[in-house]
Amino acid sequence: RSSLSTGPGPEEICCLQCLTIAGAGDLPVRRGFDSPHRTVRCRRLTGDESNSSSPHQGLLCRQTAATMARTRNAVKRQKVATVESALFNPDVVFLLAALLDARDLCRVSLTCQALGGKQAAHNGLSLVEDAARQQLECATEWERSCLPKYDDEGWIELYHHLLMLRSRLSFDQLVGDNIQYGGDKSIVKLISTDQPRSSCALCSNHVMRSGKHFAVFTGLKVYIIIGVVRPVRIKASNFGEGALNIFHPGIRRFWEYLLGQRTARWTDSNVHCCYVSPTTGNYVWHDWANYPQMMSIDGLQSNTPIGLLLDLDEGTLSAYQNNQRLVMLKDGLSGEYCWYSAVCGRTTSISIERGSAPGEQQSG
Repeated sequence: RSSLSTGPGPEEICCLQCLTIAGAGDLPVRRGFDSPHRTVRCRRLTGDESNSSSPHQGLLCRQTAATMARTRNAVKRQKVATVESALFNPDVVFLLAALLDARDLCRVSLTCQALGGKQAAHNGLSLVEDAARQQLECATEWERSCLPKYDDEGWIELYHHLLMLRSRLSFDQLVGDNIQYGGDKSIVKLISTDQPRSSCALCSNHVMRSGKHFAVFTGLKVYIIIGVVRPVRIKASNFGEGALNIFHPGIRRFWEYLLGQRTARWTDSNVHCCYVSPTTGNYVWHDWANYPQMMSIDGLQSNTPIGLLLDLDEGTLSAYQNNQRLVMLKDGLSGEYCWYSAVCGRTTSISIERGSAPGEQQSG
């Protein structure tokens, strides 16, 4: 200490930066010098300046700490702004939407206001909703003809139906105690061929509202029914024990329950169910109010795949076999429908897949 004319002593210099502030010429630094800055954290960072004997030194430390904090905050804000400008970009969200399903898009819209909040710049839509709308604009002419938007429908919901339209047909709902999947959800089979109980498989998630749709049913043996029905949901909790062991939308005791699910999207058509039995050649339609009159098809082959064409532009359901139209099963159809099949007796299995009707460019 006696060798120094001015400046702080080693006990006042807690780090190399304080040494720089004090002035390197004021303190001789010797090799092996055991200075506090080697072991003690700088007081300007910890805010502990109670041991500092120099008010000037404390002020400099506080100013330096404030400057460093502002610098760190500025860098952080710049990084956040960079991420936001990249992520919250309509083009980026559009590409993101192409990789996600509707459920995931809903989750994305809930992550933050920037993605899920409505914005005037996007016609009052959120970034995610606008991305879903753009996906619909990129759809094919046939896809757009099948998916006119309802007034009370969001773009993400409509995008969900677009994805379902592009996916394989599947039986999403099994009703009855004698039916199960056979490999994947496009195939169903009886659990026991000794029990002649009717059970149903519905493509409830594949809702058809407009346009032309064609499905091919294969594996038609013994007693089976194929056709269209309103996209109803059958909940076991709404029935007593054993009440759904046998189910078919043509059974009268279910009519009131099924009609209770009617919505405006069914329109005013009273054709709620229409089906054909390849084994008997009989076909029938239901309004779920009166017993229907049964009609018959001549020349129907029970062991040959059958195609059904639902033309909601014309309001008709027709049956095809061997690339030939056999008969128009019913007219006057409008609103929403889904494919379904019922199995009974010794039916082994039945499968469903999209197809194109003979002479039709695109339908499914």
